[in-house]
Amino acid sequence: MAAKTYPDWVQKFRTKGKTVKKVGDNYYLYKHTSKRVEGKKNPQPVDTYIGVITPDGVIESRKKKMEIDKVIVREFGFTHAILTLCPEAWKKAVGDHWPEVLEELIVSTSPESYLSDGRKAVDLEQYHVSLPAQKTVLFRRLNEIYHVRQNELDTLKTIYVVYIGNTKVLSVTSKAQDELIDRLGLTMEVK
Repeated sequence: MAAKTYPDWVQKFRTKGKTVKKVGDNYYLYKHTSKRVEGKKNPQPVDTYIGVITPDGVIESRKKKMEIDKVIVREFGFTHAILTLCPEAWKKAVGDHWPEVLEELIVSTSPESYLSDGRKAVDLEQYHVSLPAQKTVLFRRLNEIYHVRQNELDTLKTIYVVYIGNTKVLSVTSKAQDELIDRLGLTMEVK
């Protein structure tokens, strides 16, 4: 098999551990290694993209590679809104255990909430609290203070937080969601 010939400005990048591939009129530089694969007699080649080769040099890829074998998607918008807007008067009326009651209320209303990860359900009877009653009171207070009904807040349930490895990103919001977020003075940021 005849060796491929490349222009001098491309050839200088063909060093040990690197390979060049031509696609159309463009030349691309790759890191060339190999790895053992069970069941195969010989090591299998592995090429990792570095960038495009030009007469002025290599333009390296700025794309960041992420491990996507563990992507988790959870509801964020509704949960964030309720946590942010929860009135102090409601908290005071519920008592010292309001955080547990609020979390249980959110997860029962939005089972895909990011709060549902790794949590155990709380038995609210120990606090002498009725979840349906507290839910009714909370949404009535939110309507009195912010002039927002539960069905409006429910539209925020399609705003998701996406976990890709250690990276967290929010899904795109609709115009109607943006208007509601602005009206309520919320900022949708994942920390």
